[in-house]
Amino acid sequence: MTADAVDGARYVVLGDVVGSREIDDREAFRETFADARRRIADEYADDVAAGPSVLKGIDEMAAVLTSLETFYDVVLVLHDALYPHGIRLAVASGEIEVGGNGDVAHMDGEAFHRATELLESIEADDLRVGLDTGADPLDTAVADEINLLVHLRESWTDRQRDVVGRYERAGTQRAVAEELAVSQQAVSNVLQGASWPLVETVEARLRRTLAAYDEVDDG
Repeated sequence: MTADAVDGARYVVLGDVVGSREIDDREAFRETFADARRRIADEYADDVAAGPSVLKGIDEMAAVLTSLETFYDVVLVLHDALYPHGIRLAVASGEIEVGGNGDVAHMDGEAFHRATELLESIEADDLRVGLDTGADPLDTAVADEINLLVHLRESWTDRQRDVVGRYERAGTQRAVAEELAVSQQAVSNVLQGASWPLVETVEARLRRTLAAYDEVDDG
């Protein structure tokens, strides 16, 4: 990392919207994408050193993170906001050079080059997430875990997506049942159909693994 690098920066995240040419209402999508980026910058400010910013058009973005602890939450914000469109995200560590006014669009360095190569690689393999911090095979295993979770979430019906979202916000099946004016058993059935108990457990374990990346770097 160069002397003028962003304080605490460790990871570059590059994103590319999947199938952006097929977006009909591009202005509406632009606003949706902007709202998602603002939410990430606000909610995860402790982990975001720069961005997320659009690099060009409406389909490419970049950010610089100080930690991977909340990276999966960033993935989910983008996944939920951009649905039914997807986004590919490549994360890489390495030297980060700051230029201009510190805007991520004017940054360069090894981490950006590695992230660019990784983004091309996961696109060729039709994956959603790639991770390159030099910690193979852990990087591959963690990225594949995220890819499988995203794939599962993309397979949910609108009903399953709605109920899971409400459950994540409310925290109990009873609260969701009251919101939807249905029985608690009906909510439970939808969650079971979405493999939610398993997804919830795996996601919690994934977040602990991502937090451990920072402990390794600090060690």
